[in-house]
Amino acid sequence: MFAKEYAMTTAARPAKTRNEGQWALGQREPLNDAEQFKQEDAPLNVRDRILNVYAKQGFDSIEKSDLRGRFRWMGLYTQREQGYDGTWTGEENTDTIEAKYFMMRVRSDGKPMSAATVRALGQISTDFARDTADIGDRENVQFHWIRIEDVPEIWDRLASVGLTTTEACGDCPRAIHGSPLAGDSVDEILDPSPAIDEILRRFMNNPEYANLPRKYKSAISGLQDVSHETHDVAFIGVNHPEHGPGWTCGSAAACRPTRCWPNESACGFRSTKFPTSGKRSPSCSVTTATGGCAPRPG
Repeated sequence: MFAKEYAMTTAARPAKTRNEGQWALGQREPLNDAEQFKQEDAPLNVRDRILNVYAKQGFDSIEKSDLRGRFRWMGLYTQREQGYDGTWTGEENTDTIEAKYFMMRVRSDGKPMSAATVRALGQISTDFARDTADIGDRENVQFHWIRIEDVPEIWDRLASVGLTTTEACGDCPRAIHGSPLAGDSVDEILDPSPAIDEILRRFMNNPEYANLPRKYKSAISGLQDVSHETHDVAFIGVNHPEHGPGWTCGSAAACRPTRCWPNESACGFRSTKFPTSGKRSPSCSVTTATGGCAPRPG
């Protein structure tokens, strides 16, 4: 007789699960690099270092966590050196492809630009940006070839015409996408300008809202002329058959828009119906619905 041969088997050892910093699963560790540098120092604090240290001592004096992190809250990204294509992207090549110049993003926040404002932007382009000036799809203006030594002068010129680069990038409330015809179009249902001004006063450059999990983009328009479906939250003017002119509120994550109507509150919004889904962020007083995408109001 021959003994039967049996393959030796062992029970598979259950794989150890490890935290990957997924907040949705209740995990807070490990922090990714972005969350780490935000914990080490508030991003808005970098403005003083730009003015008092880096602009005076030059590019090589800039701390890496500021250069590749907190600078974004001031609207500054480093440029890529010429001659390197997309195959060079990645942490291991950052030192090689990082140029000593910046792209600077200027917020517009749905504001009309006067002739004086446009002239100021044009002069900045001529004096500091090698005649570059791009207009982004969210109405921001972007300069290239900016030296850190020139940033204070550029900020002063922008401030003189009511513009800023603060929180044009980073994990914070970004520029508000508005209509270039706000307050002037005969087809406008409501002028959002007072609401935009109040929202900026409350939330922009506010440390309580400068450390969001990711960037937060918004749009407000009394016309159907902004791509509100692509924003985290958007208010669009509508005419209600019973309530009259008001706002419909939706987002890229909302299954259907929420109706909002003006009242006498400071920012001009009163929600009459809140989303049935969605969670309130602990660091933000805005609730965003989840699921589906917001249709244009009929």
